[in-house]
Amino acid sequence: MNLLTFAGEPLPCPVGDEGIITLVTFLCGSQARGTVRLASKNPSSAPIIDHGFLENDLDVAVLAEGCRIGHEVLMKGRGTKDIMVGPWPKTASHPNDLAGWKQHVRAFANTCYHPGGTCKMAPDTDSMGVVDHRLRVRNIEALRVADVSIMPLLNNGHTQAPAYAVGEKVAHMILEDAALAN
Repeated sequence: MNLLTFAGEPLPCPVGDEGIITLVTFLCGSQARGTVRLASKNPSSAPIIDHGFLENDLDVAVLAEGCRIGHEVLMKGRGTKDIMVGPWPKTASHPNDLAGWKQHVRAFANTCYHPGGTCKMAPDTDSMGVVDHRLRVRNIEALRVADVSIMPLLNNGHTQAPAYAVGEKVAHMILEDAALAN
């Protein structure tokens, strides 16, 4: 069983009749709160991004428990216990308690690059808000943000469907605004 998929050095490929099973534990509903700030006044400069990944102890505990349960199911489950022979690569080891899984998460967990919430939609009274209810960026004419970054809280799943929904909604808003302007 390979638990190092998204971190560290690439693992060797199985040879001959060897096979591996990869377990991916995905954290939905992260409690982490990060920031995106301008690095300078130069618009070509990359922003400073601090996603706050794994800074919340509850996030670490949830990921660790997910890994522990997944490992237990694969190693002891009725459909898998007789075919699982151990870690991959064979020199690796798996934690045997929650504290060990927490260390494992801190060492190897990574993002799947689906964060959002960096351009929060909020009323004018919220100083952390970036866009209004029609997704217009505050104090900048003719600029909208139309992706999951406008969501103050993300859904507990993949962000693709909400991204489509935001895109569809803003398309209608743009058409409405164009009709009002004519």
